[in-house]
Amino acid sequence: MWTRRRFLLTAAASAASLTVPLSAGRALAREEPDLVLRLTAAPDRISIWRGTGTEVLRYRAEVLRGRQDAVRPSSSYLGPTLELKRGERVRIHFVNRTGDPSIVHWHGMIVPDRADGHPRHAVGPGGEYVYEFTVRNPAGTYLYHPHPHGFTGKQVYYGLAGLLIVREREERAYGLPGPEHELSLVIQDRRVGRDNQFVFKRTMMDDMNGVLGDTVLVNGVPDAAFKVSPRSYRLRLANVSNARIYKLAWSDGRPMRVIATDNGLLSSAEGVQTRPYVVLAPFERVELLEDFGERRGGAEVALVSRAFSGLEMMDGMMGGMMGGMMGRGMGGMMGGMRGPGQGDELLVARFTVSTEAHARSEALRLPEPVRIPHEGKHAIYTQLAFRHMRGFFNGRRFEMEAVADDERLPLNEGTVWTFSNDGPGMPMPHPIHIHGVRFRVLERSGGDIPEELREGLIDAGYKDTFLIFPDERVRVHVMPTEPGLFMYHCHNLEHEDGGMMRNCLFGENTAALIRNKRNVDGKPATA
Repeated sequence: MWTRRRFLLTAAASAASLTVPLSAGRALAREEPDLVLRLTAAPDRISIWRGTGTEVLRYRAEVLRGRQDAVRPSSSYLGPTLELKRGERVRIHFVNRTGDPSIVHWHGMIVPDRADGHPRHAVGPGGEYVYEFTVRNPAGTYLYHPHPHGFTGKQVYYGLAGLLIVREREERAYGLPGPEHELSLVIQDRRVGRDNQFVFKRTMMDDMNGVLGDTVLVNGVPDAAFKVSPRSYRLRLANVSNARIYKLAWSDGRPMRVIATDNGLLSSAEGVQTRPYVVLAPFERVELLEDFGERRGGAEVALVSRAFSGLEMMDGMMGGMMGGMMGRGMGGMMGGMRGPGQGDELLVARFTVSTEAHARSEALRLPEPVRIPHEGKHAIYTQLAFRHMRGFFNGRRFEMEAVADDERLPLNEGTVWTFSNDGPGMPMPHPIHIHGVRFRVLERSGGDIPEELREGLIDAGYKDTFLIFPDERVRVHVMPTEPGLFMYHCHNLEHEDGGMMRNCLFGENTAALIRNKRNVDGKPATA
């Protein structure tokens, strides 16, 4: 076990490394970055519905140096879209103007551990933290959101989240629609009170199932509607709901054509994944290639979440059991405010096709494949369990600095990491996210995957988040390239805040950095 004593013994060794690269050949942290941003999290009031404004938390960003087009402002409570270029050196000054501790995680990005947004780096109200990293990820759809332990669900729910898009020159050669023919859809659900306020009052049922809303918002807007030309579009879909799983489909039955998953475009060997629907768990992303010219001019089509069964058992079983055992008082505690349950049919967004002439699209040319590993030099095993309203990994819960021997992975060598969701307690699905790496899903076996969802699971390409069902076993191939302390956790935000989260240590030789609570310039982060 990695102990506090061992941290202190090695602290001196890390002092000289605070301003030098974490990987060989990396530019010095004090080298001038290409892009400098300030990102501030603060309360705000915005108009979402007619009448009273809605109290939210909101990210705002400004460019201090570099490309002005790196920040695309948002017209809703969501944070601005950040557009970064592969190979770009980036520095981001985060300022916390909320009333709670906070820190920003760059979801899916391969960054040094000090720039990952670990809860140990959280700063209090008025505090600041400086990130610096080089954009190493391929072109794709990523996210940024808060990651302070115990506060993540609340802060995301009230608005702290945004898209992060990585671009690279090679995209033009792939025949993809250009930025002017892209649409990004950040999908969330919220409980909304009569006074237009978001309602976040966690019940016992919420702690178990996660908070499910009664209203769907896309890009922070209810009843989202888009006007599109009769041509191909690149659609970026991101599930940024606290706990809801979506079964996304077109209302007219046309297939979904998936060209990218969490961590970039699919390869030419994998090809376009054509499915009748796509299952999207919290904080998973997909990109679709959709030719609206295949529909007649003036046509309307909706993106919906189809109804499915098999995951709603917790609502009925636990609600009924607790209501019967404890009476109406406990029944209220278990969730009297609940709206649509997990698996209910939902309208996500509407699209109207214009009547202009159909624009012909380029032929799609996906990137050449890299060798997909099926085995690794190393293997680790993690059992998931959910009991007493809490989640566990190998019987352990979150401790800020704890790392067990089976949570250590070597650098630049493949590890097959097996997750088995068959621990004691309540069977339920969990979206699992691993920080600091992009991985391949090698295999799913066993488990109670609802037949109504099986065809929509997209495991192709590089992932950073995957959904695991009760009694299922999922094997992923991981090869860390950044040393230091990272995390893995359930991305049902109520499970995460409840402690279903653990550290993982990449590379033994950098263990001294774990206790480093400093900015990239070597100065302590202000709290």
